[in-house]
Amino acid sequence: MERLCIVLPCYNEEAGLRDTIIQLNEKLERMELEGRIQEGSFVLFVDDGSTDNTWGVIQSAHAKSSRVTGIQLAANRGKENALYAGLMEARKHADIVISMDADLQHDINAIDDFLEARKAGYDLVYGVKSDRGREPISRKVGAKVFYWLMQKLGAPVKNDHSDYCLMSRSVLEALSEYGESHMMVRSLVFQLGFKQRAVTFSVRERNAGESKMSFFKLIKLSVDALTSYSSTPLRLLSLVGLLIFFISLCMIGWTIHDYCVLGTPNGWATIACSIWFIGGVIIISLAILGEYIGKMYIETKKRPRYFVRKRMI
Repeated sequence: MERLCIVLPCYNEEAGLRDTIIQLNEKLERMELEGRIQEGSFVLFVDDGSTDNTWGVIQSAHAKSSRVTGIQLAANRGKENALYAGLMEARKHADIVISMDADLQHDINAIDDFLEARKAGYDLVYGVKSDRGREPISRKVGAKVFYWLMQKLGAPVKNDHSDYCLMSRSVLEALSEYGESHMMVRSLVFQLGFKQRAVTFSVRERNAGESKMSFFKLIKLSVDALTSYSSTPLRLLSLVGLLIFFISLCMIGWTIHDYCVLGTPNGWATIACSIWFIGGVIIISLAILGEYIGKMYIETKKRPRYFVRKRMI
């Protein structure tokens, strides 16, 4: 049997955290009694600089049960960094780690399937949503566009997979070798090359509170993912440049034809539109280049991803 740690990043989750703790405690106790996991398995909450009483709830639960542990980050560093912090902390104390959301939209009953896959010898078992629950239509469409675009650009993603996954200590040790500041853990683990398998689960209703992932945060996450795992956008700029060059040759030929046939060139509207079009393409190209250069600038600084303020383990 292996010692399990369940890692949950938290940001202002006070409203529903007590219910999450109760359910996970009961789940761990049942699995220990059934002999599926080693005694001493635990839950690790990562407080990502919450402004409410999230850390207080974790402290109170830790005082009542040794199964509940936590670390508090010194400042809000974003979900990906909080998740990474939890995984790196958990690898010191557990044989296998399951990461999931603190709002329990990830169905805890799927943990049984994760453990069965682990028993069959898989080092990485990732959760795939069989449905997206009562999610707004705009977010469902946005997710489909995101995964389609990521796959077309060559990024390592699976349709509708999530941060709900099981990792062995071997996977965690390999993950710890990555030193980049911008990362999307759910995509990064696919590059590690360990034996992996998918497990489907249904999305549950939030036990309390509201999603902290706003539209703009999703856009930022998408841009980070696209530019961190694929250089295809840079190659596309070359194709756009070639296309514009070909169009310009056609325009030159048309202008020469008009001059020879009509005597004076015309088409000021065409020229104006062409200038606006080319100008727009140049600005977009500079923005894409700037995104990559900005990431290079940040990565060269090698600044720490996070600082742990307090530990309760």
